[in-house]
Amino acid sequence: MSIDIHKYLPLILSFVFFFVALYVNSLVQVIADRQSPNELPPLPDIGHKILPYWSYFQVNNYLLFTIFISVIIRYIFQSNIRLIVFRRWLFIQGLMFCMRSFSIYITALSVPQPGCNTTAVGSPEIEAFYIMLTIHATCGDVMFSGHTVTITICALCWTNYSKGEEYTPFIWLYRKCFNRHYIPTIEQSDNHLNKNRFLQWLFYPKLDATGDPLTLYFTSYLIWLYSISSYLFIIATRFHYSVDVFIGFLLTYFTWKSYHFYIKTLFERRKIIISRFFIWFEGLQQDTSVVLPQNNQQQAGVPVSLLTGNDYHEQGQYYPVQLNNNNTTSVDIVKPGDGQHNEFTI
Repeated sequence: MSIDIHKYLPLILSFVFFFVALYVNSLVQVIADRQSPNELPPLPDIGHKILPYWSYFQVNNYLLFTIFISVIIRYIFQSNIRLIVFRRWLFIQGLMFCMRSFSIYITALSVPQPGCNTTAVGSPEIEAFYIMLTIHATCGDVMFSGHTVTITICALCWTNYSKGEEYTPFIWLYRKCFNRHYIPTIEQSDNHLNKNRFLQWLFYPKLDATGDPLTLYFTSYLIWLYSISSYLFIIATRFHYSVDVFIGFLLTYFTWKSYHFYIKTLFERRKIIISRFFIWFEGLQQDTSVVLPQNNQQQAGVPVSLLTGNDYHEQGQYYPVQLNNNNTTSVDIVKPGDGQHNEFTI
């Protein structure tokens, strides 16, 4: 079986960028930790006053690892979008590591965690690898929280890319066990329809005209509840100041949203070199659904989908574009090119 290497090049590039950014961040952590004023007491913090101190700070690593693995399992089997999800995840995570490297270096803050002992005492270049593998730890890299960044990206991955496909195995099992393939009678049809509408609203997000998730739904609320709880644990263990978590969340959220807005409008800036790079990076260059006129510009009003596949049509949530005369029209949807390589979808 031949492998199309060009299909995986953007993902490989994202991984290399992520790895380099992670190493730089770990290296700067060691340097910043040695510049930290350890002799000074922790700064006043409202979150530390409100939340009782919990000394078991390792819980933060377990919380991060849990949501990290959950998102990987969630998308690894969904072949139509997994490359899209993972390459953006790695790329944006790398961007955040670059931002964090500057942030923890330019301003040194006192250590918030009582009795924190740095184990990265060797050569910074070598200690950076130990930091990457979580073998050694530092104390003075506080502004902003790297744990918050990763947890937030995982939550955004689930919120922005999931359309309820994670229920498919459970729905299949339910139908097999209870033989729910029946046609309701006339008397039951109204109640059956109302029940289906409620379940649709509860367990599936509404979608925009391109099929991208537009609202939160049951699983998304659970993911964000988990994420907020993780933020509170980070503060309660004095792993970071409250402002570290707050700024980490805001920077991650707006970086994520800015990037996704940018790739939705790439063709408006097609003549710019960086835009051409991201058109290739997003797999849009060879997508047959992208029809450009002779002036090499995208047609006005053509929406760009962040996802691939037509499985949202199966949910009956396609929203046609409304014209000024209240008529509806079908539109061409621009999709990232990985959708051409569908193998199996949950």
